[in-house]
Amino acid sequence: MIQGRIYGLMVVITVAWLLIIGESYFFIVIVRPLGPNLHSGFVPSSVAKVLLTAGLGFLWIGVMFVMDSLYARFTRTPTSAS
Repeated sequence: MIQGRIYGLMVVITVAWLLIIGESYFFIVIVRPLGPNLHSGFVPSSVAKVLLTAGLGFLWIGVMFVMDSLYARFTRTPTSAS
């Protein structure tokens, strides 16, 4: 039983690190090079950068909440009915 909890915790930690690495890559490759032209186009690049960064943050928080709920659901110890 303890071993299953450790494996579950290892999965949660692995997903967190993959999210950090993946979102860092997305931020550096896509968000940051949106250009120095801050006021041209339909949406200014500064606003697009802020929106994309906030979206990445919400994605990270959402995935971590899902992982937390799954980990809590599968590692719950059964209790007696009395």
